[in-house]
Amino acid sequence: MKKQEILNFIFSFLALFFIFSKTEAAPMNRSWFDNTSCNLLEIKKLKSISDRDVIRSIEIRDVNAIKNLIDRIEKIPVDGDMMKQFGPEAEEISLFFHCGNKTQEIGVYERRFKTPSTGFNVGASKVEESLYNDIDALLFPDFNKLFLKIEDLELVFIGFSVTYKGSVFKDFAPETIQTFTQKFLITDSTKNTQVIEVRSGQVPPQAKLIEVKRGGLRLLNSKIKLLTYQTDKDVRLYPDYFQIVH
Repeated sequence: MKKQEILNFIFSFLALFFIFSKTEAAPMNRSWFDNTSCNLLEIKKLKSISDRDVIRSIEIRDVNAIKNLIDRIEKIPVDGDMMKQFGPEAEEISLFFHCGNKTQEIGVYERRFKTPSTGFNVGASKVEESLYNDIDALLFPDFNKLFLKIEDLELVFIGFSVTYKGSVFKDFAPETIQTFTQKFLITDSTKNTQVIEVRSGQVPPQAKLIEVKRGGLRLLNSKIKLLTYQTDKDVRLYPDYFQIVH
């Protein structure tokens, strides 16, 4: 091979290498969302990765809560450094963010978020673990779980439901103290409702003991406790979470 041909080959190789390198660098421009102004979030739990039947779904229309979830998801690295295969019985949760005229979908598989690069991050971060736990609690409410305060999202327990109805902040300074009132709607198995107000000011919000009728043919009076400041194990709840204890 002539010297000029060898040089041409080397230059061609270097040019291809440069193009390839630029292509590989492109993922740095990826992002989780094209639009973060979303007014609806649908969360669907599928029977499995191979069975598309939806076994549980919820709709969130609280735009502040949706933005909070978006902000948390955006803290997860966008370029997953691991490709992963799952068996046919693997867990799948789909998040559908409706933003303007576009729907953006994010998949969660076996507690892990599939990144925009279609890969997964090695080792679940605390951000991913926390997000998964919050989503799971909203899909499957139960005693002792921690629930995000999402306005008008009804959390259905066995025999009753709890709906966070928002909060009101009042500042009476300088005449008196500031007050913060959180409202919850409790609906029992007979469709009777109670509006529970949790007030705080100079002291933290106190636990509320609530009596509800639970059961099917035989109604049983049951007492539940609503916590909004901290759990009985001193885990902080305020201001984003609440808990129901039997």
